[in-house]
Amino acid sequence: MSTRVHHRSYPLNAWYMACWADDLASDRLLARTLLDRPVVLFREANGAPAALDDMCPHRFAPLSRGRVQDGIVQCGYHGLRFDASGACLGNASAYSSFPPGTCVQSHPVVERHRAIWIWLGDVERANPELIPLLLRMPEPGGQENIGNYLHVHGNWLLETDNIMDLTHVHYLHDGSLGNESMRTGEMTVSEKDGVIRAELWMPGTTCPFGPLEGKLCDQWNNVEWHAPSAMILDFGAVLPGEAAVQDEGGYAFHIFTPETERTTHYFFGSSGSYAEEDASLPRMIGALQNRIFLEEDNPMIEAIQERMAGRDFWEMRPAILSSDAAAIRVRRKIAKLCREEVNAAD
Repeated sequence: MSTRVHHRSYPLNAWYMACWADDLASDRLLARTLLDRPVVLFREANGAPAALDDMCPHRFAPLSRGRVQDGIVQCGYHGLRFDASGACLGNASAYSSFPPGTCVQSHPVVERHRAIWIWLGDVERANPELIPLLLRMPEPGGQENIGNYLHVHGNWLLETDNIMDLTHVHYLHDGSLGNESMRTGEMTVSEKDGVIRAELWMPGTTCPFGPLEGKLCDQWNNVEWHAPSAMILDFGAVLPGEAAVQDEGGYAFHIFTPETERTTHYFFGSSGSYAEEDASLPRMIGALQNRIFLEEDNPMIEAIQERMAGRDFWEMRPAILSSDAAAIRVRRKIAKLCREEVNAAD
């Protein structure tokens, strides 16, 4: 059995979530491998986020093993200092000099939608307008379910498949988020301005959780994909025949960033900002998400990764179901972006 990993599965010319904004403090360095590239994230003296390759050009020590002060990163091995542009500022030693032009590769970063976004491709193409629109991300100040993170031993596209396939809820999450009655739903897939949307309408089914738990209801579960890896779910349930009004707190965010071809950074949360007296609600939602992802989704994704043994998804000739329409459309868009980058480099 081949264990060969084929061409990379992710485009470089795209904005990926590097971390939650609250995870990036002014007095410490954050090491993270993104798209198979070790980077170190930090804040400049004015609070702006910055990112450098996580390797000193002197003896190749990880810069993340050093420290940051007033936006200047100092290597922990011999003290060479670097600013946010990657330029070397020396080490303030009277008997030590460095070659002109000594530097570390820097990368464009933007703080938006409670997250830090990084561009690891062609710098000239790094347009912040291409950052996924997460307009329902709650503003800071209230009680929220934001800032969740998991490290997954699985390819990022397997995780993307999982979220874009709305029907897996009725099987993998039977008894938690789904049930047998929901298997009678009707799904439609559409695309507008590059955003792929799948809608699953389930009238006359049993509500699995929430205020209508156990009751007959009309419910829905929809998802939108924003390139390259941000997904927004909207879901809800009403009594049969009532208008399907979306609750502003009924949106969930799932954002995947490849760490390597076999591991993924998984960021998630939900909409809604609540008063102090309602703080138990977002805590309950966050605990539910964490439990289900850890006990149901991730074990399945990691088991699939193990069975694939490094082989290419399409090479394995998967049996495609009609319910895979949204996930397959996303995979094809990602593959097209990767091909275009390869062709442009030739």
